[in-house]
Amino acid sequence: MTVRLFFHFLRIIFKSRMEYRADFFLGVFGQILGYAADYVILWLLIQSFSTIDGWTWPELAFLVSLNILSYAIGASFTYTPTANMEELIRTGDFDKYLTKPLNTLLYLIASLFNFGYIAHITISLSILLWSVTALPVQWTFLKILYLICILIGGAMIQAGALILVSCWGFLFTKSQYLFSLYFKMKEFISYPMSIYAPFIQICLTWIIPLAFINYYPSLFLLGKQEGALVYLTPLLGPVFLTVVIKLWFAGVNRYQGTGS
Repeated sequence: MTVRLFFHFLRIIFKSRMEYRADFFLGVFGQILGYAADYVILWLLIQSFSTIDGWTWPELAFLVSLNILSYAIGASFTYTPTANMEELIRTGDFDKYLTKPLNTLLYLIASLFNFGYIAHITISLSILLWSVTALPVQWTFLKILYLICILIGGAMIQAGALILVSCWGFLFTKSQYLFSLYFKMKEFISYPMSIYAPFIQICLTWIIPLAFINYYPSLFLLGKQEGALVYLTPLLGPVFLTVVIKLWFAGVNRYQGTGS
């Protein structure tokens, strides 16, 4: 699939969403309110305890915003396709994506791209920019470049995680329950990893590398810690996504339909 064809698909999807503009913008507004409430809850928590393991409100806002913004970028491409995989496989509708002379994954992503994540991007980017101005950090060119790289790398990790969960559907058809499990795990990185037991820290670092999305990069950008781990996100994102895509296509090669 060429870039031109990919964006042609996006234009068609956007035009179809704009046929019901009120519904689209009400949905976006509702999502913004929902995530704004999450920030308010975190702020109220900070008012009671002043800090969480030494992290102030602007630092926590920065941490959470990295998580939500990278998720919004990655999930715009992959959430709807991967969340629908169970239904597509069960009904046999996935077969139509295999019969076109196009890259199956790109065709699936282009057909089911989700513009609704503009709500997540709006609220998280706004809070991120506010936290950047509120933090006592000297933002050099290299730090800004690093921030951009970790957002891209984090988005790749988030997208890869969703694709990885959907791979389960090729083996057992049922995969929807794993999405709930993934989002429960993702809630852990809304807080500093240092507050958790070592076992959880190891799991979120080396088994499911969600801590590289925001925690380790934040340690570096906020001047809390330096070391090899803080530089891994820009590298880990592309590597993780590449490996997961290969696993996904391995699942496609094993796919034989459900007989529906």
